[in-house]
Amino acid sequence: MRQTARHDVVFVAGTAAEHELTWSQKAHEREGCRPHLHGPRNRNVRMGRALHGRPDMSAVLRSFAGVMAHFEALRTLYPRDADGHPSAVVVASGVLQVDEYASDAPPTYDELSAFTLRLAEPGFAPDDLPLRAAVITVDDRPIHIALSLHHFSADTTAARIAAEHIARLAADPGADLGPGWRPRQIAGFEASPSGLRHAHRVDTHDRAMLRRSAMPELQVAPSHRAAVYNFVCLDSAAVALAAAGLAKQYRTSVTAVLQAAYACTLAEHLGIGTCVFNTVMPNRQTTFAREAVAHIAGRALVPVDTSLGSDRFPALCRAVDAALVRSSSISLREPDRYARSLDEVSAELGRSAHNPYVVNIRPIAPRTLIRARADRAPQDLDRAMASSRYRRFPKLVDAYSGNLSFDVWGMSETAGISLGTDAMSFDATDLEQILRSFESRLVGAALGGHVAGSGSFAGA
Repeated sequence: MRQTARHDVVFVAGTAAEHELTWSQKAHEREGCRPHLHGPRNRNVRMGRALHGRPDMSAVLRSFAGVMAHFEALRTLYPRDADGHPSAVVVASGVLQVDEYASDAPPTYDELSAFTLRLAEPGFAPDDLPLRAAVITVDDRPIHIALSLHHFSADTTAARIAAEHIARLAADPGADLGPGWRPRQIAGFEASPSGLRHAHRVDTHDRAMLRRSAMPELQVAPSHRAAVYNFVCLDSAAVALAAAGLAKQYRTSVTAVLQAAYACTLAEHLGIGTCVFNTVMPNRQTTFAREAVAHIAGRALVPVDTSLGSDRFPALCRAVDAALVRSSSISLREPDRYARSLDEVSAELGRSAHNPYVVNIRPIAPRTLIRARADRAPQDLDRAMASSRYRRFPKLVDAYSGNLSFDVWGMSETAGISLGTDAMSFDATDLEQILRSFESRLVGAALGGHVAGSGSFAGA
């Protein structure tokens, strides 16, 4: 791909304000992740989206302007005060630079991944918008957009929504975008008396759940900069089919099914009977959001008793589901209080409570799930499992050293699942074994838990 042009996209919005940082932004600042820092701690969310409907370049650029005006998170600058701390300033207007790249053929998934990585590499200056954007063309026709959004401004879900809105507006200029995320309102609530009361309740809950944790501590590399991060991916139609079928059968969410299966698998792999792990929660208070687990800063601790057999699988799923709903605004707290809570519990446990097992499942709407039929034949699932694809990506990382992260990033005809951690804790073979067991557990449960050697929930 070669750059052919740079477009200045002018946006004008009706809102502007300065506000305190949200809990998420303060947590990133405390961790040393800053909006205009070069290198691996300048965390970016990378996102790509195909364009449909054959829009021309002017329509795509207009859609960028519309989405920039719509989302305050995309219009927030982070200048530093006299003490060197960033503040959040939402601007009402500005110019976004969108680069145009020409390609001789539609880029492959790996090419797009490498391209978005290059887009994310430079650091952000204090007065830079938190978004970098590019449009890829083939034969002068826009076919794909690529975004790099600084994590200080929005999470993975917000980046995904922004990309989808840009694509939707390019195809239909009159499309309804719905409500936009307004970080100044979140910051205002967090500082309010009701927000502080909520933070206190959340911290009390976190302490109690951390004390019950049976998860062994992962090893942390002596130097995060030199840490090798094993990363294993699974593309499985069987997981999508089984999870959708089980959610329908037991009248619960796909999120609960996936978390229950993962908790059982991980607990068995680690040789423990009860699994309490940190899961990442949605902060959008809607029925749609509560059907899924999305990435925000803040951790909810969900206990899962793996002694439940397959005959009690519905209860297991519903218990997870109920915990997710109860904790759906878990991020609204004071970061300093949360840090003190972790330190206090770490001292009580005699081990670090900062060492999470992260579950990150992007929003999955029931309306968009694969159409699972109750009468799926066992051989259909067997064929789907046989077509599963595993890939390994050992690489140098900084941000997630010592964490075991489980990410379900899609649910349509296949489920894209990744599992990774620092190599001191698990090697790639361990991670692949966990994913294979996870897949077979789901399929075994979908078939009634009677598949020999499947590691179904009956043996959990």
